[in-house]
Amino acid sequence: MTTENDILLTLEHFQVFYTKYFKYYTTLNTQLKEVFNERCLEFISQKTIIGFGDFKPNNKVKAIIAASAVQLTLGLETWNLSYFDTIVIHSNDFDDKKTGLKFKGGTNLSGIIQFSWKDFISGYKIADDNINLGIHEFTHALKLNAIRNNLPDYFFENYFSKWQAAANDAFNDIRNNRETIFRKYGGANLNEFVSVCFEHYFESPEEIKKQYPNLYYATGILLNQQTQNNITNINVREKLLSESNLLNSGFSSLSVKTNPLKSSSFILMLILSIPLIYTLFTTSFNSGASIFLMLLALVIYLRFDFTYTTFCFDGIEFKLKKGLFLFKNWQSFSVAVSNIISARLYDNNDLEVVVYNSKNKSFYEETVSTNQAFSPEFINEIITNKIAFFKS
Repeated sequence: MTTENDILLTLEHFQVFYTKYFKYYTTLNTQLKEVFNERCLEFISQKTIIGFGDFKPNNKVKAIIAASAVQLTLGLETWNLSYFDTIVIHSNDFDDKKTGLKFKGGTNLSGIIQFSWKDFISGYKIADDNINLGIHEFTHALKLNAIRNNLPDYFFENYFSKWQAAANDAFNDIRNNRETIFRKYGGANLNEFVSVCFEHYFESPEEIKKQYPNLYYATGILLNQQTQNNITNINVREKLLSESNLLNSGFSSLSVKTNPLKSSSFILMLILSIPLIYTLFTTSFNSGASIFLMLLALVIYLRFDFTYTTFCFDGIEFKLKKGLFLFKNWQSFSVAVSNIISARLYDNNDLEVVVYNSKNKSFYEETVSTNQAFSPEFINEIITNKIAFFKS
């Protein structure tokens, strides 16, 4: 049942309604509009959208709520924020029972998202103030969706540390009261900055591109969408990764290889060589004991050879190679520096690197066990290239 001024929850009604009342929808091509409508319909069917007190959300309200969530996640494969099953809409600001403070929106770990309808709809009526409550709270939900083993978006989850590295300059500018395009609330903590940044990305992307180009590209890559000249495209990651690589200064040439003396397989093979040599001298080459020990040594060596790893940092390219001799380059690929997600340096000088391989759209985590000392210059190059750096 609908009132005279309401709409039906159908694809046909969505098309007419969004064309008239949802600006983002008009930036989509015909195919994306179909995907958008279908996702909005599915979102409404999966969520309980209720009003608080006297506020009774009609289908138009539900359609706008769904559109905000789908706008944020249109470029993602896992998009429906499955952990959050209830959306409560208040007519105005609402009280927090624990603190007594008033809020415009809230996203909590009980799987509930709350909105002040007045502030929610204001975020879309004023399209250039970079304040959008819907995008803000749904960003919190997107970030929290992986809790309690809910399925997150694979790329979003694995790329986020890279995004954070690109966001550090802007976040620190807010925290240190330096001039920035972002409002001060984004400096409250990183979670709030993510939401503030995403609001800005949907309303004034060119401002981010001008002042924080690395953050602009990282955000577009993370969300897998970009709006330019009032046209929105998704599946833009490869394009943006390529463009963002031009911002990188790259690395001085450096090769990092497995240290055999830190490999358990190599050490075991050295230990085994003692009884093997003794057996060869005290028995014949083709004795049962000699053959057994030689085969065992071969198996251990093959394991060492198979796991031997080399990292090559060379300009704006990173190469990963697996294997030493018999298995040389059994796994080998190269990526642009923009595809390096993170680097973790351990106290024992082991180096762990996470990279995104665009060819098979997969993330790889590899560690080289080495005694190699890494210079401050190399660490600075990691940070300068907007790669998340950790030290353990």
